[in-house]
Amino acid sequence: MQRTLTLYRTALVAAATLLVAGCKKKEAPAASPEAAAPAPAPQAAPPVQPVNVATIKLGKQIDADKAVATSMTTFGPRDTIYASVATTGTAASANLTAKWTFQTGQLVDSTTETIAPTGSANTEFHISKRSAWPAGQYKVEIFLDGKSVGVQEFEVKKS
Repeated sequence: MQRTLTLYRTALVAAATLLVAGCKKKEAPAASPEAAAPAPAPQAAPPVQPVNVATIKLGKQIDADKAVATSMTTFGPRDTIYASVATTGTAASANLTAKWTFQTGQLVDSTTETIAPTGSANTEFHISKRSAWPAGQYKVEIFLDGKSVGVQEFEVKKS
């Protein structure tokens, strides 16, 4: 009987050990080195700079970048007259308008270009006439989104 009692106690201890082991909380797996490292901070977007007109230049020609090749303020009666408007800044959309007038205030031409600059850019405007330009004083006024940002005066002289 002693032997049965010892077997019974041994079986009871074994069962209790198994029961305790089965109820034990499972440990979380160790974090991998990649998961333990914090995610890199997102790079800050470059600061948004509003569009501004830097310069307005007049000339008889423009280059591939739409910049005036040689700046001038006096033109001949049969010249095509170019205005190159240099802008800086960034915008999804902006409107540049060139309003050309004769000395009496008479409107010669008005053209609007929609731009979407992402830094420095040039926008080209021009006027030409099949017949000769009347001699006299002219000006081109540039507007950015409806606001005047600069005026360039020029003269047409008879050849």
